[in-house]
Amino acid sequence: MNSNWKKSIEERIEQFKLFYARKNDRPLLGFFLGSEYPVHRYPAAKSIPERTILSPDHFSIEAYLNDYDYLFEEHERCGGDFIWSASIYWGIPWVEAALGCPILLSSYSSGSIHAEPLPEFRGAADIPEFSLENKWVKKAIEFLEQMTKQSNRRYPLATTRMRGISDLLSLLYGTENLIFAMLEKPDEINAVAEKLTDFWIQFGKMQIEHIPDFYGGIGSFYYNAWAPKGTIWHQEDAAAILSPDLYNAFIRKWDEQIVNAFGGCIMHQHSNGYFPYEYYINMDFTALELHIDSGGPSAESLQSVYAQIMKNKPLIIWGDIPENDLEWIFSNLLPQGLAVITVVKDENEAGRIWEKYINKVIK
Repeated sequence: MNSNWKKSIEERIEQFKLFYARKNDRPLLGFFLGSEYPVHRYPAAKSIPERTILSPDHFSIEAYLNDYDYLFEEHERCGGDFIWSASIYWGIPWVEAALGCPILLSSYSSGSIHAEPLPEFRGAADIPEFSLENKWVKKAIEFLEQMTKQSNRRYPLATTRMRGISDLLSLLYGTENLIFAMLEKPDEINAVAEKLTDFWIQFGKMQIEHIPDFYGGIGSFYYNAWAPKGTIWHQEDAAAILSPDLYNAFIRKWDEQIVNAFGGCIMHQHSNGYFPYEYYINMDFTALELHIDSGGPSAESLQSVYAQIMKNKPLIIWGDIPENDLEWIFSNLLPQGLAVITVVKDENEAGRIWEKYINKVIK
């Protein structure tokens, strides 16, 4: 490999600082190795029983610690600008589990654990207060404490996957019923959303309090992007079922509250449905991430979206990105405030992509 291929941690962090300032003179490029399904990424997850309501006791922290080291080393071999990060095992729907929702792995082949609604959910009164004595919260803290020792500052820790307020409402009410509930009982939806937001924020802050400083910042659970201190990752995938007016009426103010509660916040978005980027560009997000989704819009068809985002925020593009989309991205988008992370099958594919889109540009 050439000298531009594998950079030191310090060099990569300096690149990310420039990216967030939108002063980088070339796009950042990184690689996501292997399956995007969490059960398939972690060998320790093979021990999770199928078709069983799961408890914290089903997850042996010690087993996942070895997986963190393995995944970090595998991604380091791929090189690039990004830095693999560890979080409390993100295959668990942590917020839902801590709220009291049953979680289970229907089959290993599915690749992910799903949550079911709270039994006989009746509204805001059924949303518990956040507590450090909650069994799932205690498990999360145990994870973070042991991960801190295991990582020994070799790689950053990060907050885990946390489904947003629209996602949680969709789970509790059901996708179709949520729309009817928003129209028929808006006061109830707002009361539930308010309690969910408070719970979400406290769950996020608990993690950040237990995550050690990594060169003045923090990692990201899935996207491998170093970020400023206190940054949390957020998502509202279920916004795809809403209209812009419903998002504005029922979700926007809670997203603003979340953004304002943390030192930084990066919003994950999918491009194959409605995503409220037009609201997000006016919120205090550190950056916006947008997927290239399989079967979704091409990079070229997202040109106007990219332009609006990059006029206001740094942009991270993630996905199993086809070659024609990579070609378009690197040929048409300005480098300032642009970072791209693509799925690769091995370090040879990563090297080929780096050579084509970065090395030839900077030689």
